[in-house]
Amino acid sequence: MLELAICDDDIILCNWLEQKLLHYGKANDCQISIEIYYSAEQLLNRLEEESYDMLFLDICLEHENGIDIRTEIRKKNYGKELRITYISTYQEYAMKLFRIHPFDFLVKPIREEELFRVIGELRELLKERKKIFEYTDTKGIHKISYDKILYFYSLGKRVHIVTSEKEYEYRGKLKDVADVTEEYFLLIHKSYLINMEHVEHYEYDNVVMKDKTRLSISKANRKKVRERLLQTEKKRL
Repeated sequence: MLELAICDDDIILCNWLEQKLLHYGKANDCQISIEIYYSAEQLLNRLEEESYDMLFLDICLEHENGIDIRTEIRKKNYGKELRITYISTYQEYAMKLFRIHPFDFLVKPIREEELFRVIGELRELLKERKKIFEYTDTKGIHKISYDKILYFYSLGKRVHIVTSEKEYEYRGKLKDVADVTEEYFLLIHKSYLINMEHVEHYEYDNVVMKDKTRLSISKANRKKVRERLLQTEKKRL
C-alpha cells in the first residue's frame, strides 16, 4: 500500500489530487491511502502518529512556507523517510529547491500524466529498496540489507535493529517497520519483529534466534507464527 499525504490550502486542488490518485490506484491494482491537511500545523501534529511514503506539499501556503515545513519535518526524524514532492504555480521554484533534494516538483495546473509519472517513480523506488531497510537518525539516512538483520525490537519511542555484529537505533515505530518488511519479517509480538531466516528454532511461546536470543511470541500471534515458520522451513527444504 502507498500511504500518501497532501498539504495544501487549496481545497479544490486537494480534492482533484485525491480523486486522481485513487483513480490511479484502481487502474494499476495499487492500494492507496490518502490524508489531506490544509495547514502545516495540522500536518506536523499528525506526523507524531502517522507516517507516509510521500507528501505533496504546496510551496506557498497562506501562512507557511513549504521549505520551512520541510525543515521542521526533518528535525523531528519521523519513522520512515518522508519523500516530498513540491507543488507550486511558479516553475522558477524548481531550481531553488534543487539544493534540498525534493523527490519531485509539480507545477500548477498539475497535469494528470505528470502526477501519475511521480507515483510510478515512487512505486519503482519502493520496489527497488524492498530488500534494503532504510532509516533516518540525526546523522542522516542509513541502509542495512535485510539478510544482515536478525530482528527489530521497540523500546519506548525508539526502534532497535539487531544484527550479528552491531545494534542500531532510531526514533520510530515498529508497526511502520512491519508494514514495509512484511514479506520478509514477522511480527511475533507488539515489541518484536523477526527475520524468519535467522530463527534457530521455534517453541510454542517463543523463538530462539541465531544469536541465542529468546523472544516471546504473544498469544494472539502464535498460530500465525507457527504457520509462517513452517512455510519458511518448507522453502528451505
